[in-house]
Amino acid sequence: MALYPSQEWCDKWKDALNNDPAVAESGKNWGVGFKGSLVFEVSPGSGLEKTHYIFLDAKEGKCLESKMMDDAVSLDPGFYVTGSYGDFKLVVKGEKDFIEMVVRGALKLKGDMGKIMRNAKFVRAVANSISSFPNEYLGE
Repeated sequence: MALYPSQEWCDKWKDALNNDPAVAESGKNWGVGFKGSLVFEVSPGSGLEKTHYIFLDAKEGKCLESKMMDDAVSLDPGFYVTGSYGDFKLVVKGEKDFIEMVVRGALKLKGDMGKIMRNAKFVRAVANSISSFPNEYLGE
């Protein structure tokens, strides 16, 4: 099991993404003509003591990179998502839908929401891949 969030977890997520036919099929247009990279800023709470940053770079249905970062200052991602550990954890566990959490305002998204909506199948496949492997969580 991988602890969310950790580099081991990021590595397992990358493997899950790159081995998921739904991600490959629905992501053919992701990152084509725009930056398909995302930064997830996970705020403290629910057992997480400091802010963590997860960088995910995806293009044409493939995950190019997934890594933990100490900060996101040096990055210029296409999308930046912020939220609490508790809210992100609900998505990672597969208990909540990522797009629904963004629409509800539980997760804040900076970037072109139109690109997210036009690629909703891909975004959901990416989010669903998170719960496709065993995870451990802080505070549980």
